[in-house]
Amino acid sequence: MAETVLEYLEKFGSKTFKRLPFGEVDALILSQFSYLKFDGIVPGPDDVNSFVTLSDIKNHPRFNDLFTDKRYEKPNRKLFNLMAESVRFGDLKLDWYVNIIGEEREIQFSAVTFSFPEGIDYVAYRGTDENMVGWKEDANLSIMDEIPGEKEAVKYLKDVSKVLKGDFYVGGHSKGGLNAIYASSAAPASIKKRIMGIYSFDGPAIREDVREKVDYKGVRDKYHKFVPKSSLIGMIFETDDIYTVVKNKAAGILQHDPYNWIVDGIDFAYEESLSKSAEVVNTAMANWLKGLDKDARTRFIDCVFEVADACEDNDLVSIALNPVKSIRQMMDGYDRMDEGQRNFLKEVLDGLIKNAGGQAKGEFQNGWGEFTESVDKWIVMVQGVIEEKQAAKKASGKKKTAESKKLPAKNKLPVKKNNK
Repeated sequence: MAETVLEYLEKFGSKTFKRLPFGEVDALILSQFSYLKFDGIVPGPDDVNSFVTLSDIKNHPRFNDLFTDKRYEKPNRKLFNLMAESVRFGDLKLDWYVNIIGEEREIQFSAVTFSFPEGIDYVAYRGTDENMVGWKEDANLSIMDEIPGEKEAVKYLKDVSKVLKGDFYVGGHSKGGLNAIYASSAAPASIKKRIMGIYSFDGPAIREDVREKVDYKGVRDKYHKFVPKSSLIGMIFETDDIYTVVKNKAAGILQHDPYNWIVDGIDFAYEESLSKSAEVVNTAMANWLKGLDKDARTRFIDCVFEVADACEDNDLVSIALNPVKSIRQMMDGYDRMDEGQRNFLKEVLDGLIKNAGGQAKGEFQNGWGEFTESVDKWIVMVQGVIEEKQAAKKASGKKKTAESKKLPAKNKLPVKKNNK
């Protein structure tokens, strides 16, 4: 049986950090833990109260609010309980919680600082959560030198470094990993010196043309990036060979989920390289993006999210729980777009498909199916909705024809003659 972070906690939760030093699996656990909804539970920068412990949180009247993201409710509850019951994480303190979600600024940013009695501090940036605005912000990475979340990440690191007494770690999963390396790169030299390690778990890279602006080289030797075999998100804008590939118990995009990462003892289980399917898709995406200028990327992003905004419940949890309903609403949104927008969206997507098709030639025996398997069910659902809409349109047309045949011929009114 493939072991995960949960089994790691069961096996090594009894060991203190003095007996078993802080490592990358611990960093992944804290990065995942930062996804919990600590609003109203963990103090923020402006709160008078200081840190809270896991025991404080468990006894808090809003305890169940931590797990409102239904996609990961069960494993997140288990993660919390295992941490709270362990010697290793049981005395963990949480402070400086920030959670910013803004439609106008197109920002979804969250961070929390973890502290252990042994003097270990970990600044954790949350990745993209279920809020759609977070995904819009992610898309803006391709057109902006600094997205709002990255700006907040730099500010957070500067502010929290004034409170922390010694050296510390920085990290996060997905966009949280990007925020970790971006904030560390952009931080003043005095803060860089205090950073013991930067952890990114399948997080996008800093765009190559932005790296020199934020002194990426100044922290590269402290940077530890881990990606799954079929990494898609973690390979966005990646041109450095700094990453390490971790084995995974899932396929395709599901490998992004930290609960699917395989742990071997006190370390991850590693792969020699990315899968062929990941290499194909990543190369296709890179070539596709190069072929679009900034204006085209901006227009494409706006079009995609105009379609997504057609969903009544505009968050990923609702979309995942009601996929067919969501697809119907998104397709209705697409139908409401003007013809120019629809043609543009189709043209750009066709370009991506052609790029992927060209890259995939000769690779189908080497794992391409691994990627497509994870999206097959969505394709089937989309096809079902399309057929449903076509059938409804056809039925509506027949009904109108039938009704027009039943209508009595209009009586022609006699023309009045003017007798004058």
